[in-house]
Amino acid sequence: MAFILVIEDDPIARQVIALALESAGHRVLRCENGKKAVDHLTHDDADLLVTDIMMPEMDGVETLRAVRQIKPHLPILAISGGSGNTADYLGLAKVFGATATLAKPFRPQEFIGLVGRLLREADEAPKPTDA
Repeated sequence: MAFILVIEDDPIARQVIALALESAGHRVLRCENGKKAVDHLTHDDADLLVTDIMMPEMDGVETLRAVRQIKPHLPILAISGGSGNTADYLGLAKVFGATATLAKPFRPQEFIGLVGRLLREADEAPKPTDA
């Protein structure tokens, strides 16, 4: 199906997210921080990016800003359940380029459904031209 890049600093959450995506037939590259994901996207493509917001080294907002510079049309799902007001973090993610957001904890069906919708919308969107 799709190639999805998952950025999550918590190893258990990263494993659960990746397994849910793989069970739905997707290929997954797992990254523990935004820096590794941005390095990957500089050289390779992905169909979707799933990123946590609260992470060390390069947080989700910094990651969103960097990804939008190199892959402006890549669909991005921002997830957060960090300390404080999760809605504030997810709202900030939308401002900095997240296509959609989802608060943790979430049900796997809800997550997979949203991933499917984002992939369909990306497939249906007009493709940028190389002008």
